[in-house]
Amino acid sequence: MTDIHTHLLPGLDDGPEIIAESLEVAQAAYSAGTRTIITTPHILNMLDTNRNNHIVSEYREFKDILEVECPGLNLLLGSEIYFRPNLAELVHHEVATLNGTGKYMLVEFSLTDIPKGFERELVNLRSQGVVPIIAHPERNIAALKKPSFIGRMIDAGGLIQLNSGSLTGSFGRPVRKLAHNLLKRGWVHFIASDTHGLNHRGPGLEAAISAAADVIGMAEARRLVDEYPEVVIEGREWPDNKALVSSVGGVK
Repeated sequence: MTDIHTHLLPGLDDGPEIIAESLEVAQAAYSAGTRTIITTPHILNMLDTNRNNHIVSEYREFKDILEVECPGLNLLLGSEIYFRPNLAELVHHEVATLNGTGKYMLVEFSLTDIPKGFERELVNLRSQGVVPIIAHPERNIAALKKPSFIGRMIDAGGLIQLNSGSLTGSFGRPVRKLAHNLLKRGWVHFIASDTHGLNHRGPGLEAAISAAADVIGMAEARRLVDEYPEVVIEGREWPDNKALVSSVGGVK
């Protein structure tokens, strides 16, 4: 399995604070069946060269340690970028896109609202050849009230990543219900852990896959952590059989 959204690097954000904790999370992920992790530290403010270089340095240091301590786990680099105008301007930074391919960017909205004009920004990002992957929109209060927001994200060119805990009930019944409804509509493209530690959104994906399989079948559930993440890692075009069209008509 591949996990495209994690906070694993020590001391960079609200994930593990020290290397030992990061190693524990990585080893737990491996034990739970994950073989590739993209570590995605938060970019809450402007991403500049200094911030980029610092993240890359921390990543390389931890990757060297991980290759000794947990050699079966492949660690890749990206970031989780807080939504803002002119996202496309960040693409030249190595950490701005997942695995540095320049093709897929993990974008996080506020958990409380969705800004006006968001569709224009997503369309602009796509016009620059970058596909936005929207992180955990099922947890957004505005989307919980009006799920068609998520359909509009897809119609504007976005892909949708659900948190594993959303499917298993860790964020409450309304979030779980919306996550399951998104699966039924075919509006989900990835499941990821968004792990911040062993006891804070743990790194396991199997329980979420099982929950998703109850809705869409095991074969499709597995694609959300296997086949589709591989497209992202390799920087390939999104497959035609998983079109970026939500058909939001009639959805409130």
